[in-house]
Amino acid sequence: MHIKISRTSLFQQIQRCQNIVEKRNTNPILANILFETVEQTLKLTATDLQATYTSIQNAEVLSSGSFTVEAKKIFEIIRELNPETPVELRTNGSFLDITSGGVKFKLATKPADEFPNEPSDETDLTIQVPGHELANMISSTSFAMSNDETRKYLTGSLFEVSKEHGIRVVTTDGHRMALSEFKFDSDHDETECIVPKKAVMEIKRLAEESDDDVKLSLGKQQVRIEVNQQRFTSKVIDAKYPVYEDVIPKDNPYTASIDKNCLDQALRRSLVVANDFTHDVKLTFTNDKLSIAAHNTEQEQAEEDISISYQGLEVEVGFNAKYMRDVLSAIKSPVVRIQLKDSLSPALLLEEEHEHSRHVLMPMRI
Repeated sequence: MHIKISRTSLFQQIQRCQNIVEKRNTNPILANILFETVEQTLKLTATDLQATYTSIQNAEVLSSGSFTVEAKKIFEIIRELNPETPVELRTNGSFLDITSGGVKFKLATKPADEFPNEPSDETDLTIQVPGHELANMISSTSFAMSNDETRKYLTGSLFEVSKEHGIRVVTTDGHRMALSEFKFDSDHDETECIVPKKAVMEIKRLAEESDDDVKLSLGKQQVRIEVNQQRFTSKVIDAKYPVYEDVIPKDNPYTASIDKNCLDQALRRSLVVANDFTHDVKLTFTNDKLSIAAHNTEQEQAEEDISISYQGLEVEVGFNAKYMRDVLSAIKSPVVRIQLKDSLSPALLLEEEHEHSRHVLMPMRI
C-alpha cells in the first residue's frame, strides 16, 4: 500500500481510533488500527470488540492495500508532525514507512486478516437527530451515570425513542436522576437500550462535530451513530432499566428561582467545611431568601444567605452539595428553578426557559 494524505485529516481520525482501542487486552491485535484503501480513500478501523469505530477520508492512493499498526505509536508519531506537511504511508514487507518532509519513521505492522471483522448491523430503527441537540442531551445527563459495577444497568445511559416523547436520554445513580428529550414528528416504532458510558461519550464527541443531523440507530443489541463519513457502533448493556418516571416529582408545590452561578459559588464555599464523605449541606428556603449551612465533625461551620425568588412555606432540606453542583454545571440557563415539597421529598431542578431537561435530586437526612 502507498498513499499520500493530509496530516491534519489523518491525525483527527487516528486520535478518534485511539479513544477506542483496548489498552489492556489479551489479544495484541486489538491495540492496532486497521488501515485499508477503498478506491481513492483511506478507511481506518479500531475496535475493542465491544465498540467499533470506522472513518473514511480522501487520500491520494498510489497503490492499494491494507495493514494494521499499533495505535499508540502511530498516534504519537503523527501528532508530532508538521500539520502543514502531507504524510506519505508506504508498506514495505511487514513494515510501514512514514514520511513527512524530512521526517522518516519505520514501524512494524501485522496482517489485516488478523483484525476482527466489522460488526454487522443489529439495530432496530434509525432516526435523524440534530447533532448539537444530541450532544446537549448527553451533556445535561451524563454526569449522573453510576460507577457501581454491581448495578451494571446504571453505569450507562438509557436511550429511548417513543411517539410521545421523541428521543430521551436518561441517567441515574440512585441518588440523582437526569432526563433530557428532543421531540420530533415521526412515526418510528418505539425502542430503548442502555448505552455503556464509553459509548455515550463517543457518541457525544461525534455529534458535536456535526452542524447537521446525525443518523442514530438503536436496538436491543446495538447502538450506532453515523456522521461525516464516520461510523461508531457499540454493544448495549443487556439489562432492564428502572422505571424512572416514578421518580420524577409531579406535585412539588413550591418553586424557587435562583441565579445559578450565585448558588454554585455558595455551595463551593460551603464544601470547604462540609463532611468529607457525605458533602451534605442544609438549604432553608424562606420568602425571597435561601440560607445555606454546612458543618463537620470538628464542629467547623459555614453559613451564607443569598437572595432568591421564592414565596411559600419554609422548607428545610439537605442535599449532597457535590451532586447539586453537578446538576448546576449541566444546566445552561443563568437561572435554575428548584421545585420543592418538603424535607423528605425529591427536588426537581429545571432550566429557566424550558423543561426538555429535568434533574431530580434526592434529599439527605441532616
